[in-house]
Amino acid sequence: MLRLLLVLLLASGASAQGITYGDALPMADAALASADGSQTTLSASAGAAGLVVVFWSNACPWTDRYAPRLADLAERYTPAGIGFVLVNANDPAQSDRESATASREYATGAGLVMPSLADPSGALASAFGATSAPHVFFFDAGRVLRYDGTLDDSPASADRVRVPYLAQAMDQSVAGLPIEVQRTQAFGCALKQTTD
Repeated sequence: MLRLLLVLLLASGASAQGITYGDALPMADAALASADGSQTTLSASAGAAGLVVVFWSNACPWTDRYAPRLADLAERYTPAGIGFVLVNANDPAQSDRESATASREYATGAGLVMPSLADPSGALASAFGATSAPHVFFFDAGRVLRYDGTLDDSPASADRVRVPYLAQAMDQSVAGLPIEVQRTQAFGCALKQTTD
């Protein structure tokens, strides 16, 4: 009986892993609410050269530290055909700082010129396997996962970045090169989703 329970726990853990390198963009055409009151899809947010999906929080000090770097990446890579989208998978009932209004104000104030989508039920986060914010996922032109993890190797300070993982993956993908680093450990605040 104990062995069966262990097998079931391991199996459920494996299914909660989300996507891995080479997987297709999940829930690509699901309608998602945007902080501006409209609805869109991940497919519609993608550019010709790919899509970066960033699970985000308005109330996390680590997202605050990464916001200027993400804004810079979006400014640099959007002209190269890579779309960017923020996904707030936190339940706004647990914190008013995670509401649609707060998301819109945060993105505007931080210069994050990209759609800001809501995922309070955590369905999208679960499909991706995201459990913290910020957690980035980069999909290439074919909507195939090429990188997931952290933006770079220095969560605390942009001045100490030695390896810009996301930028490297995007550069290599656009150039048609193999992706050297395909996955890193995302670092940030735990997502707080609806519990009912």
